[in-house]
Amino acid sequence: MDHKNYLSNNMTLNQLMKITGSVSLVTMLALTQRGVLQAEETTTPTTNRVNLEPISVNYNDTDAIAKIAKTILKDHVNLLSEFKMVESSQYKTVYSLEDYIVSVYYEANSGLGVKDVKLTIETKFTHDRPDDQKIIALNDQSNAEVIDGTVNVYNVKINVIDTVAPVISLSESSVTIDDTDSFDINNYISVSDNVDGVLGYTVDGALETTDDKYKAGTYTFTVSAVDSSGNTASSQMSVTVNKTEPVVVNTSNLYYGSNPDRSNYAGASVLVDAAYAQLGRRQDCTMLVTNALAAAGINYHGWPAGYFSLGYTVSGSEAQPGDLIYYDNAGAGVPHIALYIGNGMAIHGGWQGSTKIAPAYVGSGPVFIRVTKG
Repeated sequence: MDHKNYLSNNMTLNQLMKITGSVSLVTMLALTQRGVLQAEETTTPTTNRVNLEPISVNYNDTDAIAKIAKTILKDHVNLLSEFKMVESSQYKTVYSLEDYIVSVYYEANSGLGVKDVKLTIETKFTHDRPDDQKIIALNDQSNAEVIDGTVNVYNVKINVIDTVAPVISLSESSVTIDDTDSFDINNYISVSDNVDGVLGYTVDGALETTDDKYKAGTYTFTVSAVDSSGNTASSQMSVTVNKTEPVVVNTSNLYYGSNPDRSNYAGASVLVDAAYAQLGRRQDCTMLVTNALAAAGINYHGWPAGYFSLGYTVSGSEAQPGDLIYYDNAGAGVPHIALYIGNGMAIHGGWQGSTKIAPAYVGSGPVFIRVTKG
């Protein structure tokens, strides 16, 4: 049969009904005086599905649904021919199969389970015609002949499943940090799933600490995720921790006294110089102060409050460059230690990720510590 030229403007509706005998229902049409087919009335009867048992279709996979068209067109196409996607949207995917156009009406993200979807088959000639010149035929057979001018519509029963594992994205597969750096592996991880969207995850692994620092070495973290269908994924990240040494600068002319006015104190400049030498370095607040003290020959490292043991407190009006500053809360909800450099400013370690100059009067306010011993 010549499908391309079978339907003509001179064909009667009765003849057309005989030709499409495999069609369950044809939208009623009338011929205008010019012989152009136009729709007058449409009814939607209940029809059987093409397939009685649902076909398993992976979530958002319309290709598997489109393949049913090969069963319907088995006498008219080469079963080895490939589908070519013509267009795709959230609700419809259109394929080209030799001389035919196959459309799958499938609402993306509509969930899992058994459901019906609509499949249409038409010739390319029909696809290019205006909609009011197409006959809509609702079919319940898998071998209905598709002729020019007719859009054959099929009900397909599918079972939407999810066999796709979550996607774990690591911004870095390996990271190197200093033992005084702050580190949070969650800053490197994002997990998504084709059905569940953004997905939670678990992390197996941790950095060892010693003396308030990370222990040098190489660590492996394993990130795992499971979606709502039980599909699993995992990925690994390597973290190398380097050991750092205290900053050492000139330690000459250091003087420790007990006079609060510190008029003859020369060692303060050593602490200030050592603090300036650390600007931009990624480290916590205690390491900034410990390194500055080490430059003056004072070996001490501890929690922020522990630095009170190195001297005595002075008022803000008495504060001088080189004094330590303790904060019960510097704005981050935890104790903090810094080094005063004068004019209401201080050098802070661990300040927004690195060592920076910032105001001395922040958070709960400064408590100035005059260093008198090592």
